[in-house]
Amino acid sequence: MGLMADDYRLLRHYADERDEAAFAELMRRHVDLVHSAALRRVGNRAMAEDVTQATFMILARKAKSIRRRRHELLSAWLLNAVRYAAANAIKMERRRRKHEHAAAIRRAQEQSAACSPDPTRVIVWQEIAQRLDDAVLRLSGTHRRAVLLRYFENQPIGQMAVEMQLSEGAVKQLLSRAIQKLRQSLSKEGATVAAIDALAFERLLESHVVTSAPATVKAACAAAGIPAGTGIGAGAGTSIAKGAIKMMAWTKTQIAAGVLVAATIGGAGGTLAIKTALAQGQAGASAHHPAPNKLAGPVQLDKGKNNGIISVATSPPVVIATVPQAGATDANAATTTEIKVTFSKPMEPGNFSWVQFGKDTFPETSGKPHFLDDHRTCVLPVKLQPGHPYVIWLNKPPYNSFMDTDGQRAVPYLLVFETKP
Repeated sequence: MGLMADDYRLLRHYADERDEAAFAELMRRHVDLVHSAALRRVGNRAMAEDVTQATFMILARKAKSIRRRRHELLSAWLLNAVRYAAANAIKMERRRRKHEHAAAIRRAQEQSAACSPDPTRVIVWQEIAQRLDDAVLRLSGTHRRAVLLRYFENQPIGQMAVEMQLSEGAVKQLLSRAIQKLRQSLSKEGATVAAIDALAFERLLESHVVTSAPATVKAACAAAGIPAGTGIGAGAGTSIAKGAIKMMAWTKTQIAAGVLVAATIGGAGGTLAIKTALAQGQAGASAHHPAPNKLAGPVQLDKGKNNGIISVATSPPVVIATVPQAGATDANAATTTEIKVTFSKPMEPGNFSWVQFGKDTFPETSGKPHFLDDHRTCVLPVKLQPGHPYVIWLNKPPYNSFMDTDGQRAVPYLLVFETKP
């Protein structure tokens, strides 16, 4: 029996008999995968632990309704569940920050901190990590299955051949095509995968896609399979699971009702964009109901038709002023001891992303960055040199921690100026 079939056999055994040992085995097999995916999405270890626990709570709660699709792996279902759980966790955290004015989530890229002695690979992995799981879920069924088996479930080629009922040579060819498709998808999403070759890309996947989850997480996830642990309870994991289940049910209901649903749930950015296209009837309805007078009252715009931005309040923060002024060629190095950047909206006070563009054009710092009392102006203490050009990225992905109090990340901005001799 293949591992895929065995996963579903264990799930059915748990669903029908509430066999805790069966659930514990499923958890053991997949907890590292789930925790790694959660960490990529939320970028915060404490929240990733809650999301991991929530995902296994969802698995326990929905065990009876999960049906095996042809050639679909349970790991694909789990990645999708992580997506919903992470989106709900970020939503809850935003709400908490908004009401309590607490410190923002820092996208620390903890899972990437020391992934390689090669700085190019470090940066490439950070960009891949933010986009990987969605890109994998977008692959065609056969390609997705190959990538999941090899890099998410860590199966050798020989075991994959047995699982997929192919020769080892055919599996290698399929995996090569799947990797090519995955690289293309990631590149379209903005990841600079072209900076490394295909072999280096595969090595990154082998070493970084799944890392070991903490023992405390494993213990908490094992408890999710205990009947008492699947009911209504307290704790962040339970709250995240409840909200994620509602989101999953809503999506399923919309599809069943004939509504075309396209949901994109981001990582730590926490975006949830849902577009609906109702079948027929709307054109006819508009004929019987003339359009309202456009001159009467404020203009009402459709978020869906305008990328979600219909006012300053709904827009991401942008840089509106800098000191020295961008493009200046006469900044005074002796008197300019701070670089100031002012945003269009109040910002989270603990998040900064001053990013080096070139080795020699980033200023020497003399203190820690901080926000002024207006909560919109960030200050970087510096020591500038006369007759010197300076080039600084602000919020250049993957280093994009500048965000407003609603968690929207600032639009990247390149600040360039020169000091006079």
